[in-house]
Amino acid sequence: MLNTIKTPPRVSVVITCYNYGPYLPCALDSALGQTWQDIEVIVVDDGSTDNTPDVIKPYFADSRVRYFRQQNAGQPKAKNRGIAESRGEFIAFLDADDIWFSDKIAQQLPLFADPAVGVVYSRRKWIDPQGNEMLGNERILRRGFILDYLFIDNFVCFSSSIIRRFFLEEVGWFDESLPMGIDYDLWIRLAARCKFDFVDEALVKYRTGHANLSKNVWRRYECAQKIMNKSLQNPEIGNKLSPWVPDSAWADTWTNMGNYARLQGDRSKARQYLLKAIKIKPLFLPAWKGLMKSAAFPGRMK
Repeated sequence: MLNTIKTPPRVSVVITCYNYGPYLPCALDSALGQTWQDIEVIVVDDGSTDNTPDVIKPYFADSRVRYFRQQNAGQPKAKNRGIAESRGEFIAFLDADDIWFSDKIAQQLPLFADPAVGVVYSRRKWIDPQGNEMLGNERILRRGFILDYLFIDNFVCFSSSIIRRFFLEEVGWFDESLPMGIDYDLWIRLAARCKFDFVDEALVKYRTGHANLSKNVWRRYECAQKIMNKSLQNPEIGNKLSPWVPDSAWADTWTNMGNYARLQGDRSKARQYLLKAIKIKPLFLPAWKGLMKSAAFPGRMK
């Protein structure tokens, strides 16, 4: 009797898509064009109403591509569907509007030689909707047990990440109750359990500027605060944070909210959040700087 069981690929690439038909071919080509060929590419179409189903059809000729279309359920459920359909020892996530460099996976996998490493990520290059390179805000990247730093600032580019399945199964998949910030939530849970490492060069082209993100900024901040509260109430996470971290994280979050309110012209709201940051961390210089700018800014008062 012939053995018809196909050996699972080493890496499962999960791409979720909702109305990103124009960008999807670039993402797919970059995944299928990897120098590391032992992969499968799982595309979850989250109820797209554009030409995504037509765009994906030519890729069915590649046996590594698996396509699943579902009714629109949102990002966390779509990504969890991708994980459920995956078979690899490692899971790599690629947003449908981003692009990988051809040697991305090949450069990252050797860092998993340490069995305590659960996530490997990299730097990124920013591109505009047309694919032209642009300046971006490069953060300080960290390796090892980095829970303290990740709790304060989500510096892991999602499309650069590869996760060891073992740790993902241990901490659980994406939280489907969260409309936003699902990567931040997952990184915190993973950072409480395993090491992170990174390749110190850009392996991803991160596309930005093609969506109206400003209307979602406050919602993102609300989700971030929900994730922080949830994490602090979880002893598996809260007890592993250094004592100085929670106050620093709240001060940083409220300062960012205050500065955003100032840029929106709402001086009253800006002062409200900046004073909250100073109250919890009186010597937090960024909050004082924001407050001074708010006092001098001729924005509206509410």
